[in-house]
Amino acid sequence: MMRLVTFLAGTAFLALMGAVMFLIAGTIRVPSIWLYLGLRLLFTLASVLAMSESVARERMRPGPGVKPEPIYNTGTAIAWVAHILIVPLDKGHFGWSDGFPVWLQAVGVVIMLCAYGLVIWALRHNEYMSARIRIQGERGQQVIDTGPYALIRHPNYAGAFLQSLTSGLIFASWPSILPMLLHMGLLIYRVLSEEKVLRTELEGYREYTTRVRYRFIPGVW
Repeated sequence: MMRLVTFLAGTAFLALMGAVMFLIAGTIRVPSIWLYLGLRLLFTLASVLAMSESVARERMRPGPGVKPEPIYNTGTAIAWVAHILIVPLDKGHFGWSDGFPVWLQAVGVVIMLCAYGLVIWALRHNEYMSARIRIQGERGQQVIDTGPYALIRHPNYAGAFLQSLTSGLIFASWPSILPMLLHMGLLIYRVLSEEKVLRTELEGYREYTTRVRYRFIPGVW
């Protein structure tokens, strides 16, 4: 049931996002917006199919012990609002990105699909993937070290990082890339904040970091 609720909520959000963007653009004839929305809908469906009911419940209604994240939450809201406002202004009114290379947009689509695949892979292995920072003691949370977690410590955030990196490319909008750079920085900040909690509160996590040294990219960081 919670997976269905997650899908309906995600679809409703995309519908609202699309309506706002097309309203600002003054037209629905913006192919890049349709492309982005279609990819996001595909990702929403795939994610819901990949996650369990318990993960869906946790992501919709996190349990006790949630850590406050005012910087991340506020910054993310600012970055995404700016992103979805700049795109329709660019594509529907000012044409700041006229002549955007089609090949670069295609590269963005490929990387975005890879990012989606990484997050879905993580969802298949991590029964404790919450939308908030907290230790799920009531669910017996354990360290996950299978699947992508055997390669990097935060595949879900790595996927989100790639999504932010390529979102502006898919929209074919140069200025919309700028707020996503802010969001990428905030994702790194969140990873570091979450790791502080995991190291101190989740049994076995310190040992895990010695086995899997890298957070996002093997051999880099």
